[in-house]
Amino acid sequence: MINGVQTTFDNGFKVDVHTTSNRGWTPEELADRALDKLLHVSKDADEQVRAQALVFKEQIRQVLVFYMKEAIKSDRTTICAELQKQGHAELANIIRKL
Repeated sequence: MINGVQTTFDNGFKVDVHTTSNRGWTPEELADRALDKLLHVSKDADEQVRAQALVFKEQIRQVLVFYMKEAIKSDRTTICAELQKQGHAELANIIRKL
C-alpha cells in the first residue's frame, strides 16, 4: 500500500511525500515516480501529440523497470558473494531466494 500527501506552501513551493507500509518500493512504483519528475504530458496538448507522448512515456517506464530489476539482481549477487566469503552461506541462500 502506498500513502501519499501533498502540501503546497504560500510561496508556491510544493512537497510530495509518499510512503509504503511494511515493504520497500517496487521497481514499477519507482519508475512511475521518476517519470513524474522526468516527463509531463499536457492535458491540453494536441490529441495525436499527447498519444505519442504517452506511448513514449510507457516505453521509458519499461526501460526503467527493466534496469532497476537488473540493478537489484546485481546488488543481491554482490551481497550474497560477500556473505558467502564471510561464512554466512545460509543467510546468502535466503537473500538469493528473495
